[in-house]
Amino acid sequence: MSPSFAIRYEMSITAADVGSRVSVRRKLPDGGLGDVLGDLESWSDGVLTVRRKDGDLVRVAEVDLVAGKVVPARRVIARRHDLVPDADVEAVAALGWQGLETERLGGWLLRAAGGWTGRANSALPLGDPGLDPEAAIDAVVAWYAERGLTPQFQVPVPLAADLDDRLAARGWECPYGVGGIHLMTGDVAAVLEAAGPDREDLPPVTLSPAPSPGWLGVYRYREVPLPPVAIEVLTRATAPVFAEVVLDGRTVATGRGAIDAGWLGIFAMETTEAARRRGLARSVMLALIRHARTAGARHVYLQVSADNTAAVALYRSLGLTVHHHYHYRRAPMARTDDGEQC
Repeated sequence: MSPSFAIRYEMSITAADVGSRVSVRRKLPDGGLGDVLGDLESWSDGVLTVRRKDGDLVRVAEVDLVAGKVVPARRVIARRHDLVPDADVEAVAALGWQGLETERLGGWLLRAAGGWTGRANSALPLGDPGLDPEAAIDAVVAWYAERGLTPQFQVPVPLAADLDDRLAARGWECPYGVGGIHLMTGDVAAVLEAAGPDREDLPPVTLSPAPSPGWLGVYRYREVPLPPVAIEVLTRATAPVFAEVVLDGRTVATGRGAIDAGWLGIFAMETTEAARRRGLARSVMLALIRHARTAGARHVYLQVSADNTAAVALYRSLGLTVHHHYHYRRAPMARTDDGEQC
């Protein structure tokens, strides 16, 4: 007689594991079993929702759950910063500066935040949208129209070159100039080694989990004072950190950091006119990078307009290099006064 074996499945997840990466096995309608690997986004009313790597959301009823366990977090970084694919870097950068409302269209990420900042109010194409490309663009147009926002794409190049051609053929414009935006990256250890010790003649950089009134008073997005929605966007990240330099009782330099998947994102670098050319921006950057190193970050990224030659020179002096470029494509209803095209 052949021996019989009982198959034992491990069930070690609970609702307390929401936010973790999990592997679950479930019963299928045909009587078989299927596995789902992804991030456990919710567990309520007897249903688990798991988001796969490709963005698909899978709902699993508790009654169909056969096994489940927490698995180690997926690592985006396993290589030198300049060898990480454009899509992976952009996916991390999207965590550092988020919309207040997001939705997935296959491999595209749709973001909205009341119209403040391009990154928080644009569709980011990181893969296949799961639709015919022209139909997918139409779906994006409808999504932003429902929210009273001008449809807009953040277009990484060369990753989304085909989409860029399609948008150009539709008359979508580049509202911020032809030079585009650099996404620059570097390795934390290399940057700090190249930077050397802090300058003792500069005032200290303070780090806080929330922006101070002085910080908010100095930072400008495209030279415009911050609207009320800005604070929600600025603080919507995993453990954001706000750096500032105070001189004679007034904030004169700012920066913001966000750490995800081993990467530090640096944003909101600003120095008042009277305090420029003293090395304060460099000091703020290094303070954020040192903080990130203690939190386990290995790589750093930032985004800067290609025509901001002073900032690009600073970042290059610290060892950052251009990883790739991106620009925005905006629906033609939002034509700029000068009519500038990509």
